[in-house]
Amino acid sequence: MSTFILIPGAGGAAWYWSHVVPLLQEAGHQAVAVDLPGDDERAGLAEYTSLVVEAIGAHHGVVLVAQSLGGFTAPLVCGEASVGELVLVNAMIPLPGETPGAWWDNTGWAAAQQSAAKAHGYGNRVRHGHLLPARRSPENRR
Repeated sequence: MSTFILIPGAGGAAWYWSHVVPLLQEAGHQAVAVDLPGDDERAGLAEYTSLVVEAIGAHHGVVLVAQSLGGFTAPLVCGEASVGELVLVNAMIPLPGETPGAWWDNTGWAAAQQSAAKAHGYGNRVRHGHLLPARRSPENRR
């Protein structure tokens, strides 16, 4: 069976994978969700990469799964560890040399978000990077 190494997105909490790990284990695989120091402003991609490489340890040909911001860490891990497959789940996929900070502007996400909001009846209210539905008047809440 396979060994899955699971990289979370921003925030770095291994808990993100709490529903996936048992499913993989029940199917006979090994699954390791890596906890990253998302709350440490001094920690960057180098630290994230080291922690994931450490989690891989002596395993060979792992399935590396990266979600969201984990898409920046995953290719760096592939250069340092034995990765058989890379799976990106709604990942931020950088251009070579692109930083996470530059990614947001380079992808045009703000304009795309506003366009989608307008097209689908959402307002401009944002919570955790996600648009919220436009507020309805009391008579339209039924």
